[in-house]
Amino acid sequence: MASLSVLVIALVFDSVDGIVDLEIYIQYVFASAVVLLFSFVILYLFRFFPLARSGLNWNNRSSIIIIKKHFMAFFAVSLIVSIIAYLVFLYLARNQSEKVDLNLARIAKMQVKQVNDWRNRQAYLSERYAGDVRIIHEARGFEEKMNRLGNRMKNGIADEIGGDPEVQSIHKLFSLTGRYDLVNVLKYRRVWMGPPKKIKDINGKWLNVLTMYVPFLKMKPEGKEAGIKTHYVDPSDSLIPRLSVLPAIGMSSRVFLFSRYGEEIVVLRNSLNDHVVYPLKLSESSREQWLKKMSDGVQGLFHELDYRGKRVIGYVEKIPDSDWSLMIKMDEREAYSQIRQMAWYILSIAFLLTAMAGLALFFVLRHRHMQHQTERLKMGLKQKAIRQHYDYLSKFANDVIILMDGDGTVIEANDRSERMFGKVRSEMIGENIRTVFDLKDDFAFEEKWNDLEEEKSLIFEAYGQHTNGSIFPVEISSRVIEADGRLFIQFIIRDISEKKKAEEMVWRHANFDQITGLPNRRMFSERLFFETRKAQRAGSSVALMFLDLDHFKDVNDTMGHGVGDLLLKEASDRLRLCVRETDTVSRLGGDEFTVILADLGDFKDVERVAQNILDELAEPFALEGQTVHISASIGITFFPEDATDTHDLMKNADQAMYAAKSLGGNQYHYFTQSMQEAVIQRMHMINDLHVALENNQFETVFQPIVDLKTGGICRAEALIRWHHPVRGVINPAAFVPLAEDTGLIQAFGDWVFLEAARQAAKCRRYIPDFQVSVNISPVQFRKGGIDTDVWFAHLKSLDLPPEAIVIEITEGLLLEIDESITDQLLALRDAGVEVALDDFGTGYSSLAYLKKLDIDYVKIDQMFVKNLSVSEEDRVLCEAMTLMAHKLDIAVIAEGVETQAQLKMIASFDCDYAQGYYISGPVGGAEFEELLGEKYKIGLS
Repeated sequence: MASLSVLVIALVFDSVDGIVDLEIYIQYVFASAVVLLFSFVILYLFRFFPLARSGLNWNNRSSIIIIKKHFMAFFAVSLIVSIIAYLVFLYLARNQSEKVDLNLARIAKMQVKQVNDWRNRQAYLSERYAGDVRIIHEARGFEEKMNRLGNRMKNGIADEIGGDPEVQSIHKLFSLTGRYDLVNVLKYRRVWMGPPKKIKDINGKWLNVLTMYVPFLKMKPEGKEAGIKTHYVDPSDSLIPRLSVLPAIGMSSRVFLFSRYGEEIVVLRNSLNDHVVYPLKLSESSREQWLKKMSDGVQGLFHELDYRGKRVIGYVEKIPDSDWSLMIKMDEREAYSQIRQMAWYILSIAFLLTAMAGLALFFVLRHRHMQHQTERLKMGLKQKAIRQHYDYLSKFANDVIILMDGDGTVIEANDRSERMFGKVRSEMIGENIRTVFDLKDDFAFEEKWNDLEEEKSLIFEAYGQHTNGSIFPVEISSRVIEADGRLFIQFIIRDISEKKKAEEMVWRHANFDQITGLPNRRMFSERLFFETRKAQRAGSSVALMFLDLDHFKDVNDTMGHGVGDLLLKEASDRLRLCVRETDTVSRLGGDEFTVILADLGDFKDVERVAQNILDELAEPFALEGQTVHISASIGITFFPEDATDTHDLMKNADQAMYAAKSLGGNQYHYFTQSMQEAVIQRMHMINDLHVALENNQFETVFQPIVDLKTGGICRAEALIRWHHPVRGVINPAAFVPLAEDTGLIQAFGDWVFLEAARQAAKCRRYIPDFQVSVNISPVQFRKGGIDTDVWFAHLKSLDLPPEAIVIEITEGLLLEIDESITDQLLALRDAGVEVALDDFGTGYSSLAYLKKLDIDYVKIDQMFVKNLSVSEEDRVLCEAMTLMAHKLDIAVIAEGVETQAQLKMIASFDCDYAQGYYISGPVGGAEFEELLGEKYKIGLS
């Protein structure tokens, strides 16, 4: 029935929500206020308060920036205040609007309840009289009787009914013939409130009454004995006053009852003055439209224009069991009066805040004026001080000082600039600063110049240019100076030629070898990494050569380090001649060099380069009037064929170089996978050696030495055996070189010496002057030397004289002998330890050392002994060595005696002692003692 409310107030306006129009209005008010206030502030400050009075100048860039910043801040504050005010208003307005809507709905429902209560009261009274027996009896007659009964009712019953103070009505009975719309009234026994009509009362006065239909006969299945009593009620006496009693919601509030009556719409509304019913009939043009809307049955809240043309808000509620609906409405202006008051209140606050912001802007600008005046005064004093300071610096500074404008034109320069750039100071002034710099290849200068505008202070490097054409590096300390509203740039320029030379020296020292001038290990690593990555991208190969000079140590030791350095430099020059400019020759240290061959076209090129290097280095070197001959051992590996990691490449090349050196040197050798396997095996062996020392996996065995005069055992040689848990017994030849390389030889040597001393002490119980020989590695003499104090302390603890021990040295040691080795050997000799020279006749021993070191024994190597029966030369050599040793008062021991014939032959040479498997192989300590206990003797005949 909401559409009916639109009819009642004669709406001829579109359905735009009223609150929206109000919001648009408020937005307009806010926007207008902000614009007007902003305009007022601008006019006030710039028209009525000239800018010059604020100390700011439109022609000054900094002043414009200050003005813009402040007004942007003011505008932002004004805008924020307006937005916040609008949002607050919108929130409060919507809350207030919802309250108005809810209040109207509440009152409408309350009024509907009032109408419903009134109708129920009338229905109750009507039903009371509808049950009268006389009425029911007469109603069962014919229509004539019904008419007579109606007259009787009219004449006889009306007075009784009219006596009810709450009901003043006229009743009438009628037939249901042709009135099927009232069948439900009788069927469901409900009282129905129908449309109003005009009738005469018993006094003949016309009344505006409401029709109420009350059932008084039950409907039977065959459709007979049905009846409805019509009850006419004057609403002005009891209903309209009820509707006129409204809560205090506004002076313009009205309540309407409305219903469709045929083709007309009837409206009953309250009047606060006369309580009169006012029926309303629409014009013919509007009636069809509203009749259609009434059929929709819509109810609820609405905003429309009423018949007065005023905008109203209302609420429609249908009255149950009737054709009527109730509508309450009031003017929007009155309903939303609090919202308007709220809007003006918020607008006033927003206006006040914006005005305060404008006032604050005024005081800020005035404060800026005072600051500006103060700053100008300070700037003047500062400029004066700067000028005085600049004049002082210009006269006495060691650096060049140049003052320029923002474009780089020189304004002032000190006297030092004439010496640095070769230009007269007066000529430089007026020129652009770029004329004194070499900018052909220096693009960074312009970048730094542009950066200076933003950073205000900058230190950078450039290249100065003298008028004579020389170029030199300079360091520029630059800064931007602002004075009198203008920008100036100051350069303090320093010649850093010496600094650059020092940096270059440091760089060369860090990356190049000082003797040869070749790249050192650090730069070699960088070059190798670069070349391998480049080859990886290009899909090409790189060859790495590891080169070691053969016999360089001999030259360095015999001819001195000065000649050695000259040899390294000359060798480096020859290496450079063998490679391309794009290749890299480096010295890693000592006599080790590397060569990187990149961008290989053919692997045969590598062989050609390697052979050229060997040939060049094999040529004699003339050094300080002496001729020196050396050779080289070269190891070669390839990237990525052999390895893809630079560290692995170096290992591979090193292994290949040692393979070449082991074959005699003066050759090159390629890396093979078997070398890698050998290296891995060697690493495992080294690890096992450490474990063996910790777990005591070694054993000392002893091989008897017999006196050829008596045939009895008089001494023994101590030998070491390794009982590996996996590989079994390992001979010394397999692990002693590893022990020498890793430094474990000292621990091995000490352990063997201590074990030999213990065994000697035991054997001396059988033979008082028994001796045990111990092999000493040359490395033991070089790496820290022999700890003789420990040895002698051990001998003392066993109560064993030093004469019980014989140390065996090789002829190779005599070649490397120096003062340190000589001192150690003589110290042992002085203590009573005897010395034997092992493998005599196979090395490079000097006869002078035999006498100098006071050698006690020489041991003829088994290579001479094993061929005595078949080689006349070996017989002569053995006899000669024996004779020579005896002449020098040195005893002779023959090694490797494996047959009786060999034993008889060396005995015929007058040899002193014999050792070999014909006599006995190496045996354990206990077994050796058994031999001594049995007084074992070898037969000589």
